[in-house]
Amino acid sequence: MKLGVITTSYPRFPGDAAGNFVAGHVGALRALGHEVEVIAAGPPDHPAGDALRRVGGARLFYRGGAPDALERAPVRAGALAAVFTARLAAAVIARAPRWDAVIAHWLVPSAIAALPSGKPLVAIAHGGDLFTLRRLHLLRPVLGALHRRQAHLVFVSEALRAIARTAAPALGPWLEAATVSPMGVDLARFAALARAPSDPPIVLVAARLVPIKGVDVAIAAMPYVRRAARLVIAGDGPERARLTAAPGAQVWLGEVTTLRRDELLRTASVVVVPSRIMPNGRTEGTPAIALEALAAGVPVIASAVGGLRDLPGVRLVPPEDPCALGHAIDQLLASPPSPASLRAAVARFDWREVAPRLVRE
Repeated sequence: MKLGVITTSYPRFPGDAAGNFVAGHVGALRALGHEVEVIAAGPPDHPAGDALRRVGGARLFYRGGAPDALERAPVRAGALAAVFTARLAAAVIARAPRWDAVIAHWLVPSAIAALPSGKPLVAIAHGGDLFTLRRLHLLRPVLGALHRRQAHLVFVSEALRAIARTAAPALGPWLEAATVSPMGVDLARFAALARAPSDPPIVLVAARLVPIKGVDVAIAAMPYVRRAARLVIAGDGPERARLTAAPGAQVWLGEVTTLRRDELLRTASVVVVPSRIMPNGRTEGTPAIALEALAAGVPVIASAVGGLRDLPGVRLVPPEDPCALGHAIDQLLASPPSPASLRAAVARFDWREVAPRLVRE
């Protein structure tokens, strides 16, 4: 099949971690024999080619991410989003005659831009898109438009499908037919990383520096860790200035490439995903770093929120509880599970298993 993949986030250069899971999805589709063209956010100087087209929007969709930008500056970010959506839809309409089907990562703006294509549509909800639509009172009409279009929905967690059910109860049978699955992970690639935990142990947080990621909770947890350990924070975003001013010994790496991330996973003793529930109810879908860490054989401690609650092999702690997080870090440092058991826990999320479920003919 000839597939069009529509996304707001896609690697801007070799090794870019932004949108890396979308690139993984595209690679898995191509491995299945599909011909894939990607339309993604990013200025013209970002690498593109016959199979990748850029349509602007980099200021909105990279670094902090659009949902946070819309919360911080709704008027300015909303105007940028409207212009980008129009440009994205125009690009889709121009290219769609070449495709047999369309896959849209994020309901808004990608799935909205794909509506006029006339092709079978798979629309994937990752979390921020769903909560943004709900906050703007647009979730029900957007779901209705996708239902009329006979799109197949994919939710990366059951919690997200529950939100859609609440917003549009009349669409219950259609929502029940949706696929619920985290995005995949290249299990062989991460399993091949030779584990070499450092001494003293590294507690790794790899995330965008935005409030929902709860990086401040990880910082506050370290005084409760009795064992000597270093907190390493790999990421960038609008919260960096505030977070770096917090007391406590941390190593800040800024935004990292996939190569640097792999090296961190090799040397980390535990990965922490301290996500929170925001005051407006927004929470995580299923962060890719949790799957990647487990596939690499690294223990994961995560807040019991969103799709993180459903991941096997994850040690869950209450959100916003630095004491519980610190004690969990201590316990996993003292008695870590075997890497083999962690990899086995996420075996069913290998892209070779997930990708075939995300194609509609």
